[in-house]
Amino acid sequence: MAQRLIVGIFPNNDGAAIESALTSAKVDPSQATVVRKATGVDDDPNYELQFVDVVLEEEVNSFSDDMTKGMGIMGDGGGTGVPMGRDQSPSEFATRTGGPGYFANSGIPDDEVGNFNDAVDDGRAVMLYSGSDDADATVAALRAAGLRNVRIY
Repeated sequence: MAQRLIVGIFPNNDGAAIESALTSAKVDPSQATVVRKATGVDDDPNYELQFVDVVLEEEVNSFSDDMTKGMGIMGDGGGTGVPMGRDQSPSEFATRTGGPGYFANSGIPDDEVGNFNDAVDDGRAVMLYSGSDDADATVAALRAAGLRNVRIY
């Protein structure tokens, strides 16, 4: 059977807790990409998981640029709002009406993308897993690891 995208929501965005839960459930963390809101904490760089930490605009706008806005000074645009992550490019992300679209080009159907975006915005982590030949067994393992709303695409 061909590999398929498996997506689920972890109830928090703690990198150590996510990797520990996956390892305990016998899920290979090196096959997972975790999208979460930037924590502001330096995580252990030795994780097998790949994290994509997104920075929401209101978290990076210090309002100090309001003093120079419109004066032609570099940076008066308020930042790029580009998600930061290992091996990620801006073209992998898109914008949806009403907020950022972290999963628009991921393979998740357009009518379900908003649910996963909302999970990230609410401080949960969304995991994309693509390294499984037995999707049903992987779904069961991810649910055992504590992921919710696990879907196969």
